[in-house]
Amino acid sequence: MSTMSDLTQRVPTESKLTDRVIVINGATGTLGGAMARALQPQGAQLVLFGRKSDVLNRLADDLSPITGPDGMARPPLIQPVDFSGAKIEDYQTLADALSASFGRVDILIHAMGQGGQLSPLAHADLLKFQESLHVNFTAPFALSRALWPLLEAAGQHGRAKGQMLFFIDRGTPAFGNAYGPAHAALTRLIEQWTNEGDTVRINALDPGPTHSGLRQYRFPGESPGERAQAEDMLPEAFSLLLDESAHGRIIRRQIEAS
Repeated sequence: MSTMSDLTQRVPTESKLTDRVIVINGATGTLGGAMARALQPQGAQLVLFGRKSDVLNRLADDLSPITGPDGMARPPLIQPVDFSGAKIEDYQTLADALSASFGRVDILIHAMGQGGQLSPLAHADLLKFQESLHVNFTAPFALSRALWPLLEAAGQHGRAKGQMLFFIDRGTPAFGNAYGPAHAALTRLIEQWTNEGDTVRINALDPGPTHSGLRQYRFPGESPGERAQAEDMLPEAFSLLLDESAHGRIIRRQIEAS
């Protein structure tokens, strides 16, 4: 695991993120955790969503003592949540809690993903296919929709516009089951939402093959040299977060095999 000094070499030393309310959906995953560790020293107020409560608690314990540029420590808030069985009212409950606590969400980061069943489409289990579509596509949309008024509220009173950053996957030509179609649909969703207005900035980052439990599950025979470290994507992620003109931008990283 990278140390905090390693992370600071990959992200700006000065940023506009102090006091920003940042929700990370999927904070217990590799990409979400990397973003949380990089954002905490920026002085952001993090709200971490994740399925594994024990991992969330450990992450919060690690981040809580870290101070921002102003010397203040802002312990993250955590919320265990399993979107595989979420109902419509569950998303609104999360939105209501954030509204009561902050009145806005400055940044929503989607880093949640589920590998789903590994099988050819002709042999796919329909229930598992539907669950994977829901977790990888419907749930991020439902959460975004519920938090949309709070994201729009971030841009009021002279503040920077609220924004969403999606982590997406370019998928594979075959044997992706529901995971590949879900991410293709997610990419199209981002493009459509971007073209419907600019009150909230929407961008996406495809980090490419990255060391993670999800990648290992989907590609168990892949060489480690074909994968990047999660922290390698931080410069591109921060460029999207900090560039107030970025809207509808999709960055797809390429790595060189070692």
